[in-house]
Amino acid sequence: MPPVPAPTAPKEDALITWDFDTLAELERLGGSIHQDDDPPLDAEGDANEQARVARYLELLDAAGEDDAARTDETVARAILRSLHPIDDYGIYQAAYGALETLDPETLVRALAAELPAWLAERGVHDAIEGAVAPLVWSDGGTDRLVEAARDWDEKQRATVRAAAEKWSRDDEAFDGLLRALGGALPPSGTDPIPEDWPQDWRAAALDFRATGRVSTAWPDERNFASNFDRVLAIMQLGHGSRWRDVPDLLNPLLVRRRKELPAFARALADLPVARRARILAAVERARPAAAAVLREHLEAVQD
Repeated sequence: MPPVPAPTAPKEDALITWDFDTLAELERLGGSIHQDDDPPLDAEGDANEQARVARYLELLDAAGEDDAARTDETVARAILRSLHPIDDYGIYQAAYGALETLDPETLVRALAAELPAWLAERGVHDAIEGAVAPLVWSDGGTDRLVEAARDWDEKQRATVRAAAEKWSRDDEAFDGLLRALGGALPPSGTDPIPEDWPQDWRAAALDFRATGRVSTAWPDERNFASNFDRVLAIMQLGHGSRWRDVPDLLNPLLVRRRKELPAFARALADLPVARRARILAAVERARPAAAAVLREHLEAVQD
């Protein structure tokens, strides 16, 4: 992972001209960050890497300081293209900062122009999500983006809609964009908590709905399996706006007690088919990767 040099303010005697070559350099530098799984760099390679990162940060800093650049859509588009689907090790924070200094309407037009192609070419990735998120969180940002994107064809709309659907699993700010592009949010009804549940089950479910906390569903650390029935029962309910948090109920298993996953999968397998399917669907809609882990262990115990 390359250490991040401190941003370097552009020198007054080295004025940056935002011509084709500079914009192409900006895009190239953003994608040249050495990755941890790349072959190790020797001393010369490391020095070159540091120089590339420093130059990238210099260009981004210059864009934020240049009044003309802040209203230049080609500069905004180049900054967006400089974000690549790679590990950036925090370097892209400078790019997001530069985007925030741009004229808001310039940024919206640039996103409308670049987002479908970026996603089609590079896939759904955190790098571009970080550029879109501040806009959809801002007051009226989603409406401005949708208006600027009115000329997208159906293929472009579908491409961005698929990304918004994935991002909305973790960030409710993308819900408006998803709906505006014709997508649908998962059902988020709230089921009543059964009256015949034990008091500790009811308390855990209410605590989860109120705070998103999962620890009260897993109170017994010594006899960990004794928590399974409670957790599975809570997971099968609809929890309204907490639907994104349902997979968090698996965190104690996935994070620190993975050896208990086979036993949990057996408890899940013992449930009636309808209940089991509802739990898997709740995890799938919010965190597909966690659902894949659960299905893998479920298949193993069912073989």
